[in-house]
Amino acid sequence: MTDTPAKPASSLFSKANIALAVATGALVLAAAPYVVPPVQSLIVRGGVLSGPQVLEDGYEALQVHKDAEAAKAFATAYKANESALISAEDPILGNPKAPITIVEFQDYLCGYCRRIAPELTAFLKANPDVRIVVKEYPVITPNSRLLAALALATRDSGKYEAIHNAIYAAELKTNDDVNALLLSAGLDPAAITAKAQSPEVQKHIEDTLTMGTRLGLTGTPAFIIDGVLVGGADMAQIETLVATQRSKAGA
Repeated sequence: MTDTPAKPASSLFSKANIALAVATGALVLAAAPYVVPPVQSLIVRGGVLSGPQVLEDGYEALQVHKDAEAAKAFATAYKANESALISAEDPILGNPKAPITIVEFQDYLCGYCRRIAPELTAFLKANPDVRIVVKEYPVITPNSRLLAALALATRDSGKYEAIHNAIYAAELKTNDDVNALLLSAGLDPAAITAKAQSPEVQKHIEDTLTMGTRLGLTGTPAFIIDGVLVGGADMAQIETLVATQRSKAGA
């Protein structure tokens, strides 16, 4: 993908949807301190159809969670919100009944999320006792929200995991690209687009954004495993925490 906005075709990237997305982006800028300053500037200057970039500069803010003070703050926030962290509407990757849960706050236009996505897919295949509960957390550009809504709209079809992986693997520049992706999964683009715009899907996104704010998340990806926050695409730490949780369960 390039930094040059592509001309939208119709439907998902229609003028009405773009207006809604831009308005939402403005609301995020005004009310969500978890969006780090470099990310805020990208929302303003990136354009509605700009592609995902590896946010080397903005992502560094996540490292604040590695110090003891931030870890303590997260532990307090997690304890206060643990019961509401996972929603019945959250999509799941892997075995839905797996005893070990990873909660992932992710944004499809996050370069680090894209980088780790295939590693997570391989990890789930090798570890059937692990599942990932996905929190669609669109904080990078207005287009992030459009893609999050699109993915959530496929959850009840049983095709969410396929669409989730396909979005990360694809180079989506126009609405035609989006429609082709949905058609390749056997889905009706018009029906999925309509559902993506529904109050139910939009409320779920708002609830997830609120949860991220309560937890003090400052970027994506952010993983929570047994109450421990992993900020960033740190597969080694994820594997270590899963192994620790598995040991606890077997003790």
